[in-house]
Amino acid sequence: MRCDLLVAGAGPAGAAAAIAAAGRGPRVVLLHDARSQVWPGESLPPGMAGLVDAAFGPGLLDEDRHLAAYGTRSCWASDDLIETDFLANPLGGGWLLDRARFDADARARAEAAGATLVAGRLETIAAVSDGWNITLRDGRRLAARFVLDATGRAAAVARHMGSGREAFDRQVALVATLADAHPYRGTSVEAVADGWWYTTPLPGGRRVLAFLTDADLLGDGVPGWARRLSETLHMRRLAGEGAGAAVPRTYPAETAAARTLHGPRWCVAGDAAMTFDPLSSQGISAAILMGARAGAGVAAALAGDGSAFAGWDEDYRTLQGETADLGRHYALMETRWRDAPFWSRRRQPPPA
Repeated sequence: MRCDLLVAGAGPAGAAAAIAAAGRGPRVVLLHDARSQVWPGESLPPGMAGLVDAAFGPGLLDEDRHLAAYGTRSCWASDDLIETDFLANPLGGGWLLDRARFDADARARAEAAGATLVAGRLETIAAVSDGWNITLRDGRRLAARFVLDATGRAAAVARHMGSGREAFDRQVALVATLADAHPYRGTSVEAVADGWWYTTPLPGGRRVLAFLTDADLLGDGVPGWARRLSETLHMRRLAGEGAGAAVPRTYPAETAAARTLHGPRWCVAGDAAMTFDPLSSQGISAAILMGARAGAGVAAALAGDGSAFAGWDEDYRTLQGETADLGRHYALMETRWRDAPFWSRRRQPPPA
């Protein structure tokens, strides 16, 4: 199969890129590895519904599929649990996503826009005079003039191109999915000495509960889940009965960025380009925004525009810096454990 653009990875960044490129004329193949996994419980902050509509078309967000979020609660910089109501936010409410359904709907929108959806996993990629020859794990072959890497943290294409990733912390997440019996429609966050917890309701009467810390601070890890939860001020109550008996899974959650975002006939987007601290709630919205812009950039590059990625590259790095500044701001706010390694690391200014 031949195409102008192969988008490797069919999450939000890949689907947004495929739609943006296909709408401008190139023949697009969207490669979907069904084994790719993300942890449950993604949220969109207020103001992001318009971004989703712009990237995928209207109707992707509705309460038959996802939950409207009405606020947030946080125990941060004090022992009190403070609620922020979205009703007073001029940007409106947020959304609590069924991530699997969101991704499936986004892929369907990409197909409707003209992209060809191919199930498979990229195995090898080799440069040829007019682009790339790609072999899938099952032996099928594709040829593309341009490849966009949206394979998530694996960054399968970027790694092949020699673009390493720079990690700025060692954060990991212990994540469990529970039955939900609480009416509050929003994310709740609690800082603790060696990290932070959050819990968010999910569509279908479920709830996600997560603890985030640095890998070297994880200690007894999964076996220590119940003990850590019992030591919280509020999270043990907010998560509901039985949360301590859950068996969480461990996921990478480090903040990182590709050293090179694009090169001749290739680029990266989404988590393959940058991963943000989950505390910022920027991951999925950044993936959609910059994925769509990458797709438009590819179409321009294929049409002969040699500067198609100049502004995109700069904006991605600006977003990276702004999000890092936000994370440091949150760490500076939390003064209860000034000397605790998790917080002192995050209060450090960025390297010059």
